[in-house]
Formats: sequence, C-alpha cells, structure tokens
Amino acid sequence: MKIFLILPMFLMPFILLLISCEESEPTRFSETKAIAIEKIDSIYHSESFIVVKATYILPNSCWAYQKTEITGNDAIVKIILYAKSDGQNCPDVLSYFTHSDTIYFNRAGYKKLSFWRSDSSYKDTTIIFAAHYDINFPEFFIEKGSDSDSSYISFRGRKIHPYLFEIEGTGWTKLGTGSFLDISFRPKEIFIKMMGECGVVLFNLWEKESENFIITADMLDTVNTLAFTNLYKRTDTIYVRR
Repeated sequence: MKIFLILPMFLMPFILLLISCEESEPTRFSETKAIAIEKIDSIYHSESFIVVKATYILPNSCWAYQKTEITGNDAIVKIILYAKSDGQNCPDVLSYFTHSDTIYFNRAGYKKLSFWRSDSSYKDTTIIFAAHYDINFPEFFIEKGSDSDSSYISFRGRKIHPYLFEIEGTGWTKLGTGSFLDISFRPKEIFIKMMGECGVVLFNLWEKESENFIITADMLDTVNTLAFTNLYKRTDTIYVRR
C-alpha cells in the first residue's frame, strides 16, 4: 500500500527556501591557539600594578585576540596570549597586533616576566617593581686610613633607583687572591666586610680593589646603620647612620 503526503500549495515556497539555505550555508569551525610575542613595546608602572604593552604575531588576518592567561607567583610571571579563528579562508600572511595586559603585584622587588613564544621558548625580561618606595637613606662617601701602609678604606653609598641603593667598599688585598663582600644583617644594622678569596700567593704584593653590593629599599627600611671594614687588613670600621 502506498501512502502519499499531500501538502498545501502555500507551504511549498517555504520548504524550498529552507532547503536552499541549508545547502548553501558553508561549514564553519572555530580554532584557538597560543600566539607568539614579537616584542615588548612598553611597561608602565604604578603603585600596585604594571601595564605591559606588546606586539604579537597572528597566523593571518582571520585570527583575532581571544584571551590572556597569566600564571606564576609574585616573582616570576608567565604570560600566554590566545587567538581564535572562525575558519574563514585568508591569505597565509602573518599579521601583527598590539595588546596591553595589567599585572598586579603584592610587594616590590625584582619581577621576571616570561612571554610565550613556543612550548619550549619564552621571551624573558626582568623589571624592578618599586611600588611606593623611594629610598631616603642619605648618599655618602667616607675614607679612612692611608695607602702608605695599606690601611686605606673607603665606603660609598648612592641611590641608583627608587628601590635600589648601591654600596661600594674599597680596600687593599693581596695580589692574586681576589676579594668579595661578606654581608651580615644585624638588628637595625647591615655590616659589610671585605674579605680575600683563598689561593696561593707567590709574592707579598698588595692591590687596591673595590666591590659592590645592591641593597633593596625594603631591606634598607629596617636598618639605621651601615658599617664597612676590610677584614683582610684588620682596618678601622666606617659607620654611617641616618
């Protein structure tokens, strides 16, 4: 037995329109992937955050920014940008665009920013996030002793950044042994001693050397006194107080 379906004539145009639309609609798909950084354009600092502006590489002009993934801790931050495409056909020519992201920090200090290039490669840059710091420890330069008996020492301190204070200690050490600064943190005081490296000394010759050390603002905020001596020569000690 055959069954025939008879439809009213007024429905036929709508059915034909529906069939026509379905046949002509192209198949679309979406794709998302990480995109590589080309360069860092600028980094703006405020008291609690930074704004990083950078240029990124898109596979072609059909791709557009989707999201930023920021992970890490207060010292090391990884930034990965993702782009999306709706499947349109575009010339296979790289496209570039700029994008800005805001990154918040809980405290001041050195911050390493790592921008994604590939699964095995990142573009790294290190910044100094100073927050509200502005070092107010006075700059100084003090000398003691004499070069004639190798008792000379000098102690210099200068602000090189709102968050950084550079210390330089100068004294006499035996030629060929080298020197370094030993840093001791005491209550309200940082005591700095110039010391000699171990080594074989063939001749009893002396040379004047300078060594440097960077003190951060949060460290400097806890002390009232900086002290320096040359332990190699048992010299006098220089004290600098606020």
